[in-house]
Amino acid sequence: MKLEKQYFWKIQVFGKWKTTRFRCTEEHIKDDHPEAICIPESLVELSVPETEEEMWERYRTSSTGGALMNHLPSISQTEPPEAKATHGLKSTVGIPADLLASLEKEIPF
Repeated sequence: MKLEKQYFWKIQVFGKWKTTRFRCTEEHIKDDHPEAICIPESLVELSVPETEEEMWERYRTSSTGGALMNHLPSISQTEPPEAKATHGLKSTVGIPADLLASLEKEIPF
């Protein structure tokens, strides 16, 4: 993980100085606004994942990610993609067979 420092910035827009609505890094703001002035008291330091493994670890340990991961089947319980039915609706969505059969009937207009 790398430590990223983000601030609010004073930027000049059409000759007037405005404060940015979002915090961002110096590298990001200087691309569009080289005249930007940092507001030091708005500092926020964030740990940002650098690798894919760090990103997935952060996702698993977050409140939302952890809740979602608990409801997913484990990799050993899932079928490989080639083993799934091609029509897919009966096996993946869980639509009752009688409802699916009624939807497959041709309706004359």
